[in-house]
Amino acid sequence: MSVRPTRSIEIETTVDASPDEVWEALTTGEGLKSWFPLDATVEPHVGGTVWLSWGPGSEGSAPIHVFEPGARFGWTEHYGDDDEGRPIKVAVDFHIEGRGGSTVVRLVQSGLSADADWDGMYDALTDGWSYFMFNLEHWLRHHPGRARSMAWARVPSTGDRSKTWSRLADVGLVTSASAGDTTAIQLDEERTAKVVSTRPGHHFAAVVPELDNGVIFVELEGKNVGCWLSTYSLDAEAVAALQSALDMKVEAALGDQPGG
Repeated sequence: MSVRPTRSIEIETTVDASPDEVWEALTTGEGLKSWFPLDATVEPHVGGTVWLSWGPGSEGSAPIHVFEPGARFGWTEHYGDDDEGRPIKVAVDFHIEGRGGSTVVRLVQSGLSADADWDGMYDALTDGWSYFMFNLEHWLRHHPGRARSMAWARVPSTGDRSKTWSRLADVGLVTSASAGDTTAIQLDEERTAKVVSTRPGHHFAAVVPELDNGVIFVELEGKNVGCWLSTYSLDAEAVAALQSALDMKVEAALGDQPGG
């Protein structure tokens, strides 16, 4: 039986928080859903499970393969079988190290197939993890201990990336401004945004100071478009208003597309 070539994603960030605070953010349901998925639960031991949800139809659990308090935490995801019937197992590991009063967090996702037909997934995962590692650092720096409220939409899109990006730009949900630039986005009203990263046709991420440093992330996942607005100090009525505005924007951009 041949050896299946694999590849990995590795991203490191430095967080202005203690290793204990980072550990809490990575290994508890409340911590994870403050910067990562919409909802999460954790059974905190090797052999336990992590359950993550990005909304109905986009949720699942994975077994924990390492649980070393303050140092390393990881789970194993199953991606079906390869052409020879072998299970494809992909590991997600977080390595934590206190350094100079801060904490270095290194994310490693390993076991991803090196086959060309995985290129799109590998690309999307790299974009996603780059954003989420930023959001971990951002949450611990600006909103430690505060629960997140989200306005979000995840809708199918069968159009090509350039056309979908153009439609999202037309309604003000994305721009092609470079990282570090100040730009304008249109939610319930026009707001200033500081660009974290952007790759036209793939993703847009920005901090919105007028929403108490909330964060917007728009990703084109291939068959879906995800729009995620993280807020930390708004009341339920304000979040509901943003949700309504976001739904209207997404409908205006993509509602008439096949599958939209």
